[in-house]
Amino acid sequence: MHELTLLERIESLESEEKETDETSSEKEMRSIITHLRKLLNTNKGSVEIAQDYGIPDMTVFSGGGISETMEEIEKAILEVVKKYEKRLSNVNVKIESSKDDVLNIKFRLEGVLARQENRPVFLESSVQPGGRISIQRQGNTIV
Repeated sequence: MHELTLLERIESLESEEKETDETSSEKEMRSIITHLRKLLNTNKGSVEIAQDYGIPDMTVFSGGGISETMEEIEKAILEVVKKYEKRLSNVNVKIESSKDDVLNIKFRLEGVLARQENRPVFLESSVQPGGRISIQRQGNTIV
């Protein structure tokens, strides 16, 4: 049960849901993705107990050009994921630009489960209209 956050463990104790066929790795990945959605959709500075939780507003990055701005976004995402999602290790973030759709920001987040170094993690993310970040597994490579 250590693959879940404290609040998820409390919730599972309180709920009367039957056990699922989900493996501990699947539960952990679902929990990580849920946390990353919260983390990356939180504006930096809006959580009083941790002023660096979340990412800066993507519209206010000060860069000389689009490539510098993309590097700043990658760096901001990488730093916050490394700090606040300790269940992932060897994390790497890469913006995937498209010449056909320059207004849509997509990025890949790769790493491994910290407790199971042989379990690679590949997540695809994109910034939706309105600034929300969606995160999903890439294919069926995680479980």
